[in-house]
Amino acid sequence: MDIKSKKIIAKGRKILIAVLLSLIIAMQGYSQQTTKVKIEKIEQLPVHTYPVKDSLVALLKNEQAIHSLQATLKNDLLNDMNTFDIDANLLKSYYKMLGALSFYEGDYSKSLLYYDTLKSIETKPGAKLTNALIKRAQIKAKTSGSADYNGQFLKAFTESVNALNYANTSSYLDDIRSQYKNNYASSILAGASSEIDPFITAGPLSLDDAEYVLWLFYELPVFDQNRAIITKVLDSTLAANNEKINKTISTHDVVLPAGKKYAPVVISVFDLGTDISLFPNQLYTNTKEKPDSIDNDNNGFIDDIHGVAFDMLENKTASLLMPLSKQQQKDLPKMMSFFKGFGDSDAGLNTKESKLFNQQMDSAKGEEKQKLWQQIQFIGDYAHGTHVAGIALKGNPYAKLLTVRFSDDVGFTEEANPPSEATEKKVAQNLLALVDYWKAAHVRVVTMSWGYFLSDYETEVQKHYKELPEEEKKKLALQLWTMRKNALYNAFSSAPEILFIASCGNKNNNSDNDLRYPAALDLPNVMGIGSVNREGKETPFTATGSKVVVHANGYQVESYAPGGLKLLMSGTSMATPNVANLAAKLFTLKPTLTVSQVVALIKDGADTFTDSKVKPINPARSIELLKQRYK
Repeated sequence: MDIKSKKIIAKGRKILIAVLLSLIIAMQGYSQQTTKVKIEKIEQLPVHTYPVKDSLVALLKNEQAIHSLQATLKNDLLNDMNTFDIDANLLKSYYKMLGALSFYEGDYSKSLLYYDTLKSIETKPGAKLTNALIKRAQIKAKTSGSADYNGQFLKAFTESVNALNYANTSSYLDDIRSQYKNNYASSILAGASSEIDPFITAGPLSLDDAEYVLWLFYELPVFDQNRAIITKVLDSTLAANNEKINKTISTHDVVLPAGKKYAPVVISVFDLGTDISLFPNQLYTNTKEKPDSIDNDNNGFIDDIHGVAFDMLENKTASLLMPLSKQQQKDLPKMMSFFKGFGDSDAGLNTKESKLFNQQMDSAKGEEKQKLWQQIQFIGDYAHGTHVAGIALKGNPYAKLLTVRFSDDVGFTEEANPPSEATEKKVAQNLLALVDYWKAAHVRVVTMSWGYFLSDYETEVQKHYKELPEEEKKKLALQLWTMRKNALYNAFSSAPEILFIASCGNKNNNSDNDLRYPAALDLPNVMGIGSVNREGKETPFTATGSKVVVHANGYQVESYAPGGLKLLMSGTSMATPNVANLAAKLFTLKPTLTVSQVVALIKDGADTFTDSKVKPINPARSIELLKQRYK
């Protein structure tokens, strides 16, 4: 072989090596591009923000700005899905938003494709059956070729609702009905302005706020006409089926007879305050204390005869029920009656309160209607702890109520200080003191119808720390939320003899991806609770996932409000004291039971279904298991 041939071969080898190197580099790049980062927790999702100007009302009139916001939001959603391997439970909100955005664009085929994908990953049977119920009917009406849209929408929606098994979808249909029945476009806009404008002023909108703005832009102009059709169909459906509901949950209740030699059990309702005057024969009493503004027993709490309380700033105080202003006291009877009408109307009950509620809501306009909703929110908070206490004590004359009142929480009300490290350290100290107090009072069960998502802290940080860059806001929110989680963990883990029962929340989230503390604490003496309706079906709002240990009735549950009026309320807040009620009864029947034994009795006694992952408690079966296991 001559020198020239060798040079040609050598050159060829170099070219080949260069090509191979290029291919390897290209493949590495391709590999890096196709290997997606897995996202399993909500805090791992990228933060998207949207700078906007003016007020909400001005923004909704700026079509160009809306279309720009819509395009950016859609691009962010699609980029996230292309870049990350996002857990299916977290993807639900993506498909829901993309389905709506495609609908707004008039791309109905793509909209249905997104909604069908969402349906395929839904875990709740009721959610699958009612997936995009309204949007699907609207698409049928829009693509019917008829000029009579309202007539076609009424026809399509009626057919879709009538095709459903009411027993499996009742709470979902009730939920849709309540969203439309007492709302009008004007009142929604008034409420949205007060909600969104502060965030426009504070800085860029969050992804959720941007989605809401787009909903307002596209949905409000047709909301009232759609409302009339939706409520007409669902009112008729509720009236026809309400009495047919098989209320299986109530048949499992157990009432302990009075006068037996059962042991008293102390149960603490850790909530927004309780009207203890309603339970005079079921109160824990600290006999070492007197109502004299002195800490007689030197335990760090003044006048703690039936419990303890903390004010807006996490300082100790004595009032076990939320204090009211003179004007609030004057308006209270009227507000209570109005709230009762709200609950009765939601349940389809034809009471004088529901009639008055519907009349007032129909006649109120704009800001006036917004004030009525604010009244409902106020009474919902004011009555919350008393309502929970009534559920927890029901059917157990041996239960002794120890009230612990907190005041919404520091940083989460207008009257409180912004969230901060100092606040979290103070909360941690108070929780440890509280656990010592529970131990001294021999508390066996604590029921907690509250909790903290990361998003709660993100909202508050966004509100109070406007000057921080977005990434710094996210870090601060995560830091403070983690401090609260650690404070709860350290306190509750120090009391293994007390069973802490906590609500998993009403966000319709997966409890493994979107953690809520204290329910998500990985402790053997903490139980997270989900909600079912009276038939044992998952409610639309309840959390799912492994952090939900058992479920209980949390739908239109009747209990007391301060003063003694009985109200219907819904939420995992109502489900949680139902489980605490069962736990207390088990401790009453056999005081020597350990926390782990009580948890096992509750879990093993729960109902199971082949078509669902819900585990509704069955008090009768759990008590029967108690008799079998501990003779």
